[in-house]
Amino acid sequence: MFKLVKVSGDSMLPILSDGDYLLTKKPRSLRPGFIYVIAHIDLGLIVKRLEKVDGNFCTFKGDNPASLPHTLLGKVEVHRVTGRAFIAFTPSGVKRLKPI
Repeated sequence: MFKLVKVSGDSMLPILSDGDYLLTKKPRSLRPGFIYVIAHIDLGLIVKRLEKVDGNFCTFKGDNPASLPHTLLGKVEVHRVTGRAFIAFTPSGVKRLKPI
């Protein structure tokens, strides 16, 4: 099932901006480089790029160098990943999201 998620904040600049919308779907597998939506235990619903998967835990980071570093974000349990972002709806148009 697809879900629409609103981006809040600037941690994913320049790819995503505050107020953009993402079309997401529950992932079958997790692949580094893609953008995911996470139900973070302390921060709530956040959008970050997957760096690596290590067993049942994932490391995420924001694209913006000024975003919260992954060392403070902490390792995220795999079951907390709620969706992979495929498409972004922005004021300048529709963007297909690709891995970095």
